[in-house]
Amino acid sequence: MTNRLHNPLFWVSRHVFLSTTLLALLVYLFTLAPDLIWAHFGGDGGELITAAVTLGVPHPPGYPTYVLLGKFISFIPIGTAVFRFNLFSAVCVALAAGVVAVVSGQYSVGSKLNTDYRLLNTDYWSLITGLTFAFTSFVWGQAVIAEVYGLNVLLVALFLWALLGERPYPLTGLLLGLSLTTHLTSAFLIPLALALVPTRNWPKLGVGLLAGLTPFLLLPLFAYGSSPVVWGNPTTWQGWWWLVSGRIYHPNAFALPAAQWLPRLREWALLAAGGMASLQVCKWQGASNKPANLLTCKPTYLLLATFFLYFLYAFFYNTLDAAALLLPGVLLLVLLLAPILRQLGRWGWLLPLALLLLNFNGQNLRGDAGVRPFAITVLEEAPNEAILLTPGNESIFALWYFQTVEGLRPDVILVDKNLFAFDWYRARLQAQHPDLRHLSVDDLEGFRQANGGQRAILTVDLWEKMEIEN
Repeated sequence: MTNRLHNPLFWVSRHVFLSTTLLALLVYLFTLAPDLIWAHFGGDGGELITAAVTLGVPHPPGYPTYVLLGKFISFIPIGTAVFRFNLFSAVCVALAAGVVAVVSGQYSVGSKLNTDYRLLNTDYWSLITGLTFAFTSFVWGQAVIAEVYGLNVLLVALFLWALLGERPYPLTGLLLGLSLTTHLTSAFLIPLALALVPTRNWPKLGVGLLAGLTPFLLLPLFAYGSSPVVWGNPTTWQGWWWLVSGRIYHPNAFALPAAQWLPRLREWALLAAGGMASLQVCKWQGASNKPANLLTCKPTYLLLATFFLYFLYAFFYNTLDAAALLLPGVLLLVLLLAPILRQLGRWGWLLPLALLLLNFNGQNLRGDAGVRPFAITVLEEAPNEAILLTPGNESIFALWYFQTVEGLRPDVILVDKNLFAFDWYRARLQAQHPDLRHLSVDDLEGFRQANGGQRAILTVDLWEKMEIEN
C-alpha cells in the first residue's frame, strides 16, 4: 500500500475520477427530474421504485441488485421517494463517467499501465473522455430519471476497469455477475471476459461470476412478501427461470419490422458512424504499426465487437425504448474513440462542451411536474373502494407508486388489463383482495360482471389524460 501511495498514478487517477464524477453530477443535479416522469423512456420508474421500497419483484429479470440497493436508498431523508431514486441514477451515471475517465487514461486496453503522464497529458484527456461520455444524450437521459440503466452502466464500467486493469479475476467475475443482475444484455460481456482472461484463470473468473449472480436467489424470498409488484412465480424452478431469463421479452429480439429500420438508423446515425470510425482507425493504426495503445492491441477489436453486439441487439429490438439498451455500447465506443479525441489537441474541450450545450434543453427535466398531477387527480376522484382498470401501459406502474409508496387511496384496487392474462397476476390479486370474484380464469369481462355490483369499476389511462390536458 505504501508503494501505491508514492506512485503518482495512484493520485492522478483519483483526481481524474473525482473531477469527472463531480462535474457530471453537478450537471445531472441541475437537470434532474424532480418527480416521477415518463420522459427518456422512464415509464418503468414507478414499478421499480415500488418494488424496491416493498422488496418486491419487478418485471423480468427481477433486478434484485437494484431492488436491494433501492431499499437502502428509500431510507435517505431527502425529498420524496421518487426524487431519491432519480438522485440514485444521477450518482450511478456520474460515477460511471468517472470510471470511464480512469480507464481511458490509465490503461492501454488489455495491456499495461500507461506511465508517461507528462507526455500524454493523460489526466486532461481522461477528463475530456469521461465528460464526453457523461454528456452524450443517451447517457444523460438515463441519469436524470429512476431506471435500472444507470446502475447497469456503472457496473459495466467497473467490470471493464477490473478486466482491462488486470485486477483479481474473482473481482472481475463478481462485477460481471452483478451487471447481469441489473440487465441481461451484460451477457454480451462474457465473450470479452473469456477472451481476455487466460484460460487457466477461468475458474477464478467463474467463482466471481457465480457470486455476482447470487442476488437472483433472493427473488423467491421477495415473492413471499406483501408487495403488489411480483412478476411471475419465482418460488418454483420453472417460474424462477421464466423470470430471470426474461422469456416474456424474447419475441422482441431481432423483431424490428423492416419499415422501421431506416427511421431508427437516422436516429442512431452518429452512434453507428462512431462504430465504423473506430473500425477504420483500428485498421489504419494496425497497418501503420503504431505503438500499442487503445487502438492497436487485440483487446480493441474485442471491445469493438462487443460494441457492435450491443448496437445490433438494440437496433433490431422491437420496442420504443430500445435506445436505453445502448448505454454500455456508448461506454465502449467512447473508450475506443479516446485516442482520436487526443488528436483534437487544445480544442479537445470543445467536444464535451458542445455536447453539454446541444443536449441541455433536451435532457433538462428540472421543471417538469411529471405524472403526479394526473395520477393524484385520478386517485382523488375515484369512488370509495373502486376498481381502477389500467390499459396495459405505464399507468399501472405510476398508480402502484402513488398508492403503495406514498399511501394514497389504499381503499382503491388497481387491476391491469394486460397483466390480467397471467395466472400468477390473478393469483396475487386474489391473495391480496380475497373478496374479489372470478379470478380463476382469464376472463376480464366476466371479472367486471362478477365484481361490478359491489364496487365501481373505472378504466383509467394516464397517458390519455396527460395528452388531453397538455
